[in-house]
Amino acid sequence: MVNGVGGEGQRFVRTARLKLSPIKEMELAASRIPGVISLAQGIPSFDTPEVIKTFVQQKIAEGACAKYSLTPGLPYLRELIAESLLREGMHYDPESEILVTCGSIEAIAATLLTLTQPGDEVILPTPSYASYQEVVRMAGCLPRFAPLREEENFAFDLDAFTRCLSSRTRAILYCNPNNPTGTVFSRAETMALIELADRYGLFLIIDEAYKDFVYTQEPYFSPAQLSAVRSRVVRIFTFSKAYGMTGWRVGYLHSDAANVREILKVHDALVTCAPVVSQYAAIAALEYGDAHITAFRRAFKERRDRTLEHLDALSDIFDYQKPEGAYFVFPRVKDTTPLARDSRRLAFHILEHAKVALVPGIAFGPSGEAHLRLNFGREPADIEAAFARLGEYFHRPVSVPTQTTLTTATALPASAESAIAPRGRSRRVLRRLAIPYLQTLARIFLRRKEPLVIAIAGNRGKTVMKRLIGELLGMHYQVRTNPRSYNTEIGLPLAILNLEIDTRSVWRIVRTLVRAAWVACCTRETLDVLVLEFGVRRPGDMGQLLRTVQPDIAILTSLTPSLSADAELLHTMQEELRLLCQTLGSRCRFLIDGDDRLLCDLANILPTPPLLLSRSRWSTNGHGLRLQGEQRSYLVTRELVGDSERMSVQAAVLLAERWIPLPMAEIDRFLSGGQDAVTAAQEPSAQACTVA
Repeated sequence: MVNGVGGEGQRFVRTARLKLSPIKEMELAASRIPGVISLAQGIPSFDTPEVIKTFVQQKIAEGACAKYSLTPGLPYLRELIAESLLREGMHYDPESEILVTCGSIEAIAATLLTLTQPGDEVILPTPSYASYQEVVRMAGCLPRFAPLREEENFAFDLDAFTRCLSSRTRAILYCNPNNPTGTVFSRAETMALIELADRYGLFLIIDEAYKDFVYTQEPYFSPAQLSAVRSRVVRIFTFSKAYGMTGWRVGYLHSDAANVREILKVHDALVTCAPVVSQYAAIAALEYGDAHITAFRRAFKERRDRTLEHLDALSDIFDYQKPEGAYFVFPRVKDTTPLARDSRRLAFHILEHAKVALVPGIAFGPSGEAHLRLNFGREPADIEAAFARLGEYFHRPVSVPTQTTLTTATALPASAESAIAPRGRSRRVLRRLAIPYLQTLARIFLRRKEPLVIAIAGNRGKTVMKRLIGELLGMHYQVRTNPRSYNTEIGLPLAILNLEIDTRSVWRIVRTLVRAAWVACCTRETLDVLVLEFGVRRPGDMGQLLRTVQPDIAILTSLTPSLSADAELLHTMQEELRLLCQTLGSRCRFLIDGDDRLLCDLANILPTPPLLLSRSRWSTNGHGLRLQGEQRSYLVTRELVGDSERMSVQAAVLLAERWIPLPMAEIDRFLSGGQDAVTAAQEPSAQACTVA
């Protein structure tokens, strides 16, 4: 030590707990590899609209951009912001309650540095934007993670928020629509969170960067619309996404005048003011940009729909929830995929071998593991090319990579490598013992709860069908459709028990196995219907799954066209489904895709003719899309993306008509998106194959 100056480790005490965002980490690695297609960083493909650039060029020519603005921002810009807020049901004074910032992340940093003290805790939903964790740590605070309910499209879980509370909890920070899941949190969810924050005296810090990209009909709701809670709400917006202005670095926050007065001090210390040239760009955006937002939103929705069709075609790899906003989808990687539970290694391996950049799910918090984030805001040609590469990557033999198999360009950073747990002999032994143990506990659980079990097997659209069946039946019954992989002998009992194993250490695995016994024997969960996915890829898979559970209803989705050109795989799947039919034919009810020739062959071995799905049940007329059920014809006005959603909705309705009774009004509400549905006279139902 010289003159009181410590060594290298002591020089960076404040930053020692911080790390570079994994999103930027991935982009840096991708920049070193020629020909990479990036669906990683959240940059929209659109350029800043010409009307904004022209306006700014004029201001530069006039010399208006050469000097600082007032620290809160240009007065005229703040007036325009106040007017735009008023149109959205929010009344804020441009003089004292609006502050123009260097994008949203500076606004979040300044807010946290103002409202918290070192040692405070900030609750983050997980998964949520990766940089939130680091800005919380930068403020000297501790992030506490409240898992979202993936099964319900990553909805808020108030119990999870409550479990995070302590005497040091100061604020809740979240994004709506959510990055990375695309979830749009409903008014009811938001009101419940407001009540929680009010009860415990917490601040709500809301990042609404993607509020202009919402694809549902439900009106968007922000806590800042409620004047009664304005003293505890800081709402943040950036021009980056809505106007194609990520490089301009300009946004704003608004809150109660007392909060903004204090945040202004930190903002001044950090940046003095937002770049004046960017503030003029924001003025042009608010005055001339509405038409461009509409065009961007329409394009993003089209790209989302196409992305979901690609994910449906990879349903043996991914299980996804449908994003309602933003331009991200956050699919879960199924357990049968190598490195599914190590998203960092998987993302870097995909980058090297497929030349596609994706973001590892662990970047977004603990419950993000086993996921990947895809940005569908990129050019359509890039999306198509990226999925062509991903399809080839996942359907060719790929050895599990080690650190030494990665090139210098994609070598795992230290932060990623340190998260990889050793895989030794003890773990293999533990797995061999755990399988029969978990299968036994799953059977005990099923005997105790006696739910009606629906198994979905086949090749296409299983995850979409699982989600939509759960949505319809959940209107009337207690339904569970865990978004876990059900494709493995150990994954199925875990799904039945509603558990996940943390594989980072043997101790964590043992802890889950102990908890499994409690769930099987003691849990008080009410469960009417359990929807499971039966994924079979190898000979013997079906036998393993049937040793754990024998379903009451089996839905067989299309086998052809195959997800790959592997004829042997297709034959294996057909034989495994044949075993299902032969084993359960006398006691299980079957719903089969009647348009698939291979499945029609299987239908002929069943003692009782199955109920058949068929594309011919769909038609259009002057009123819109119609579905011909077994009992009547339905008008369908809800949004349906791709063939998989149509077949899944059809399956859900047939189940509700024939085997799991629901009031017709609930079926109508499901099909009409909550609006009144029109019932038509029943028409004969055409079928694509005849059951002998």
